[in-house]
Amino acid sequence: MICQERARLLRKYSDAVSVYAQRVREMADFVIAGEEVRANEARRACRTTWDEAEKSRIALYRHEADHLCDRGAGVPSACDS
Repeated sequence: MICQERARLLRKYSDAVSVYAQRVREMADFVIAGEEVRANEARRACRTTWDEAEKSRIALYRHEADHLCDRGAGVPSACDS
């Protein structure tokens, strides 16, 4: 059974990465369309959402390391890729 905190952190990380991916797609669309002002705004949004995704990843990694809840039944860390 998965630790509830690990599950919560994993969902938060997954959501953050999904938002980041969407922002990257938006930025790419603006760059391809030659809309540099909007592309620059999108770059800033990408950085913000990347920072959030990274904070979520680190929180998950730390929880797994501190709590050892990723070690049961040989389950690898969600952050090991």
